[in-house]
Amino acid sequence: MWSFLLLSVAALQLILPTRGDDGRLDVQSVAKRPEDRSATRSGSLAESRRARGYSLMKHDAKASIAGVGPCTEGFEKPKYQFSDFQFNKTTIKGGDRGMAHFQLIDIVNNESTSCTTPYLQDTNSPVWNECDGYNDAVSPKTTFKFTASTSELEVSQMWICEAENKTHPHSYFSSAKIELSELLQCADDAKQTICTVADDAVSPLSSEYVTPVWNSGSVEIIPPSENAVPETPWNPTPCIGPSFSYPNWDVQDFLYERGDNGSSASFRLDNHASNQSVACTIQEGEWSSCDNSTNVRFIREIGELSVNQTWTCNGDEDYPENVIFRAVGSVTIESDSASSIYMKGSLTEPVELTPNVAPEGVNYPGCLETSETPSWIVTSWVWNEMWRNGYNSGELTVTFYNPATGFNLTCSGDGEELNRDGRYGLERWWGCDFASSPFSDYRTVSLIKLNPLTAVFSIDQRWYCNGHDDKLPAKFKAVGDVDTTLDCSWNNDTSTNSSIKTCYQTELPWTVEGNVMEKTELDQNIFFEMPPSGYSCTIASVLATQWKTSWMSNSLFVNPTFADTFKTKGRFSITFVALDGYQGVSYENTSLTPFLPTSEPGRWYDCKNYETGEETSDVWARNSIDCKWQLDLATGYFAINHTWFCDDKNPDNPIVFKGSGSRFYDFSCYIDRSEDMISCDPTGLNPPPVLPTYLSWKSMSVGELRA
Repeated sequence: MWSFLLLSVAALQLILPTRGDDGRLDVQSVAKRPEDRSATRSGSLAESRRARGYSLMKHDAKASIAGVGPCTEGFEKPKYQFSDFQFNKTTIKGGDRGMAHFQLIDIVNNESTSCTTPYLQDTNSPVWNECDGYNDAVSPKTTFKFTASTSELEVSQMWICEAENKTHPHSYFSSAKIELSELLQCADDAKQTICTVADDAVSPLSSEYVTPVWNSGSVEIIPPSENAVPETPWNPTPCIGPSFSYPNWDVQDFLYERGDNGSSASFRLDNHASNQSVACTIQEGEWSSCDNSTNVRFIREIGELSVNQTWTCNGDEDYPENVIFRAVGSVTIESDSASSIYMKGSLTEPVELTPNVAPEGVNYPGCLETSETPSWIVTSWVWNEMWRNGYNSGELTVTFYNPATGFNLTCSGDGEELNRDGRYGLERWWGCDFASSPFSDYRTVSLIKLNPLTAVFSIDQRWYCNGHDDKLPAKFKAVGDVDTTLDCSWNNDTSTNSSIKTCYQTELPWTVEGNVMEKTELDQNIFFEMPPSGYSCTIASVLATQWKTSWMSNSLFVNPTFADTFKTKGRFSITFVALDGYQGVSYENTSLTPFLPTSEPGRWYDCKNYETGEETSDVWARNSIDCKWQLDLATGYFAINHTWFCDDKNPDNPIVFKGSGSRFYDFSCYIDRSEDMISCDPTGLNPPPVLPTYLSWKSMSVGELRA
């Protein structure tokens, strides 16, 4: 006759079972478990840790025999037998509650462990419980569940074998279940129902045994780039920045002469990007070389001078690499011209590009003329008024564009001023977010306003236009008001004591007429080859594409853990310098867990947060067309396949880039058995970026891109 020691745990208000004088478990000495702690089949992390805490307190439970397992040699597929099975059931106010106890024996590998339900559980919805013996790196984590309503006993074991090089550990799984309804012998007393199973009545149970699987051979490896990690040049980088923005020339001192041996032309060609000058004397009508980098041709009949020039830039410490540029251009010129003639160029190397670099909208066709009678075209308009527990607020989101500049934006406001019952007035202007611009002093500035009582909507905007002919560039400020025509609906949520009124503008697109409030004429050449500042999507994409990321993974092995439920969460951010932005990524599935039959190391995932679906940065949301990634936690292989566009050098004809690359990261994994977690991440503080193995680009119109 023997008994378990009674151990009180105040935090959980649970007491371990005792055995009565007849040697049986006595569930009446166990405190009732609160109903709000019920758990699903998979259990929760809190439940599993609670179960483990109680199981470790048992003083006379038999521990498993350490040293034998799949992490060592000589281990075979488990086969189970159990003994001393007992299930006790009692009825409380909340319904039937029960506890189970048995000894689990692996008869093939001579392993045993004691399993006891740590507290009273709902007999219809029991949770998984942890058995004794999970106390070292060799011992398995053993869990069980007994469902009284079906008399089914389930057991699960998991071994985590640490790799010598600290890469991802190998996991082994074994599980079995048996239906005991024909074997249970039950008896009632005044306190409870007690059911037992005779040891010799149970035949050995074969297990479902899952061993590690190597799936990395299915991955189509993108060969990692062997290039050195480049510095990133910017718009102000000497020679390189101007070459991408203004590959133009001045033709100086042009002179055409007729002679007995044919006609010739002489002139000087000044390159705006490289600040280099070359003198040319050529025969009329033929392509001729001014030097080893400049070819020109003059056709007198049409008065056309054409140029094909190559030059080399080195960005000094900003970008200590040589970059070869080639540009072509042509201009109509008089036979004799003492004045300077401006010739625009188009790049053919290192990328095909006809730059049109200027602040947003200033060179839009008809900008000056259209701005005299300003208007805005609204394409989307949504207003929400919200009343929640005495707090009244509103939200307004509007998308519109200015026909004078072609500038399109989405603008929003959020506050009490957008609710008719707000406390802070009804005439607040809401500033729109700025788009990223290399011309920060000449950006379009926009504001919106809605009076929630009168439903009058207003736009206030400031913009710039370039001059032409004898008209000077100008800065405009205009304001427009219009009465809305709304279609509204109500949504009442009693659970949150809130009411929401949602209104849409009925007629779209919708024109808001405006009036010019200010017009300021500017210097004639203010926008001529205005030097852009900051980063350049185009320059960084052509010369220094790279994806900076530091991934990390977490795998929780809470109760129970099977091979088909052992999920891994991958989390990281992709910093993409070309877009001056980043994207947060989060994904969880068994397909990320290595060495499982369900692992898919060759699968491509979208570069997004699968939990929230949110875009992390506006510039990524705008410019990234398609992005996918791979991660093989068996080898540390990470790959990315990305398509994006850049329009900072020509908004009307953006360049679409496609790049893919990979890297095998040195990484390490840590097993935290107290937290039931495996975590992995690359070694070092600043892992090297992924460089493109393949990179291509194509220029297209805005219409093609939108399509």
